[in-house]
Amino acid sequence: MRARIGIDVGGTFTDFVLVDGAGRLFEAKVVSTPGDPARSIGEGLEALAAQLPAPLAELLASVDLVVHGSTVALNALIEQRGARTALLTTAGFRDSLEIRLAWKEKRYDWRYPPPPVLVPRHLRLPIRERITKEGEVHTPLVEEDVHAAAREIRRLGVESIAVCFLWSFRNPAHERRVGEILAAELPGVYVSLSVDVLPEIREYDRTSTTVVNAYVGPILRRYVEAIETYFAALGYRGAVRYQQSNAGIASGAEIVKKAVCALGSGPAAAPPAGLFHSRRFAQDDILTVDMGGTSCDVCLVRRGQPDLAKGVDVHRYRIGVPMIDVNTVGAGGGSIAFVDEGGILHVGPRSAGARPGPAGYGLGGVEPTVTDADIVLGYVDASRTLGGRIGLRPDLARRAVHERVAAPLALADEVAALAIFKIVNNNMARAIHEVSVERGYDPRDFALYVAGGCGPVHAWMLAREIGVERVFVPRVAPAFCAFGEVVSDVRHDYSRSVAGRMDTIDPARLGRLFAEMEEEGSRALGAEGIAPARVEVTRRYDIRYVGQIYECVVTTPRGPLTAQSLREIVERFHGVHQSLYAYAERDNLCELINVGVSVTGKLAPVDLAERRAEGGGPPAPIGARPVYFEERGGTVDSPVYAGDRLRPGQVIDGPAVVEEKATSIVAFPGTRLRLDGATYVLAAV
Repeated sequence: MRARIGIDVGGTFTDFVLVDGAGRLFEAKVVSTPGDPARSIGEGLEALAAQLPAPLAELLASVDLVVHGSTVALNALIEQRGARTALLTTAGFRDSLEIRLAWKEKRYDWRYPPPPVLVPRHLRLPIRERITKEGEVHTPLVEEDVHAAAREIRRLGVESIAVCFLWSFRNPAHERRVGEILAAELPGVYVSLSVDVLPEIREYDRTSTTVVNAYVGPILRRYVEAIETYFAALGYRGAVRYQQSNAGIASGAEIVKKAVCALGSGPAAAPPAGLFHSRRFAQDDILTVDMGGTSCDVCLVRRGQPDLAKGVDVHRYRIGVPMIDVNTVGAGGGSIAFVDEGGILHVGPRSAGARPGPAGYGLGGVEPTVTDADIVLGYVDASRTLGGRIGLRPDLARRAVHERVAAPLALADEVAALAIFKIVNNNMARAIHEVSVERGYDPRDFALYVAGGCGPVHAWMLAREIGVERVFVPRVAPAFCAFGEVVSDVRHDYSRSVAGRMDTIDPARLGRLFAEMEEEGSRALGAEGIAPARVEVTRRYDIRYVGQIYECVVTTPRGPLTAQSLREIVERFHGVHQSLYAYAERDNLCELINVGVSVTGKLAPVDLAERRAEGGGPPAPIGARPVYFEERGGTVDSPVYAGDRLRPGQVIDGPAVVEEKATSIVAFPGTRLRLDGATYVLAAV
């Protein structure tokens, strides 16, 4: 394996990881520049090159893969600054997008508004055509309607088009023909066909997903073009790949075509990073918690596979493609603490972001954040420089906590900071509860991996909140998702609707559908340079009991389909249903709604080299500082250790603080911290 680089663009910092051919790992963290991402990318690459040390051109010559994770698609959706989009749909159904199944999140609050419609009604253009539910042509496509729509789209300056016809997943002929006409009449306009994005039953899910794909597609296309042009200008000749929401990576051409798959780009890299480190401890069931500057992302992994979700709402817009089930909450280092009119202290979800950032950054922020509280408590080294450029200002951090929290609540500064610390921990614990307990899993059965620039500071107290006795903190925690991008594989997902009862469905028919999807995936992987021997396939079945509305997902490896294997799949469905809902109806009939495949191209595995020999005597602290511990009744002079001087196997008893390059691991009183390979293990004594 030659060198790889992972780049994760966050709301506050942009993280970089380089793993070279010898297995050496280098990290860098720079302040994000949302208006000019190339600037922060350039700064990060220079920071990596300086560590080797080597000129940037020499560094890039040794790299054969750059993986990039970005929130550009998600931000375009959240901030409502996507492309001007039109929707071509079956005549009589132009309002399905706005009706939204007649459902809203706060169903009993009549004043609660629906989300803004991404395509206004005058841009939802009806086309006369009709496919029946059996896939037969009921009304032939009126091509003049398509030509008229193209003229109107040109007149209105529309940048992107979504096409979603009724029952087109049964027979895609009309959508395909419309795609041909639009390509000829409107060259350069982004066209998104539902039969390419989500060829599945459920009109609203399919329409919404296709529209979101069209809405963010041009934004992502420009971003990808800019990134690849930038790397080409640097002289880089290797591959550039992009992190997808399914925890896999894909080429720029693929991610632009299915831009909706980039909505969870950055956070989806956390599970691969967690699984990489958990293999050392033979752990397949893990919880990853990535607490960054703006938010905290939580994901549950079972039997070595991250939970995937379909039909979820992202910023209130329905997305039907499979996505890593990441629960994101506003609980990051930049989350702002405030006292409401009733005298109640809150933390988040509003964030100070990269600019002005926490008050302690000295960039103009005046509102207290979690990072400011951590500085006041002594958990974060006040002399540290973040991102190589931000020198912390403990006086400003204390002033913000005092003026905005401590004084209004008549508390000492440290007590107020501790309250902020506890509330954000509780917010993260609730996020873990939602992906575990509320879905039938006990979090105590999972290994807890905590990462992010702020995560290791909060790791132990978070573990106590959920009843976990050990917590794992990888040394690469501050750049966790960037590392996850380096160890991710290429992956594409495909699906088809095939409604029918499991006891009567034809195994041969299913086999043909799977073969069709697997062949499509193999072609896509071949175009990305993946040899057939490195292709792995996982099959997915969406099954429900007759009369139910929603399905459970059952996955299997590739293999021959017979009546017996379908009965075994039904039995697995009963088990999944039992796990999720605490009951199973084995005397009820089951029906299959959708099938799908995940086609994965396995890249050469990353093998990290150990940089320090095992063993040695007790580690020597590099100093001490006052740290606030409630267990000790106040501030305690606590030893401080340099992480880069610790050897695997060495043990530190709390209270103590270990300073890594871009984070701190706090060992609270009554805990013991051990460095095991490239992972810190923190447990009660």
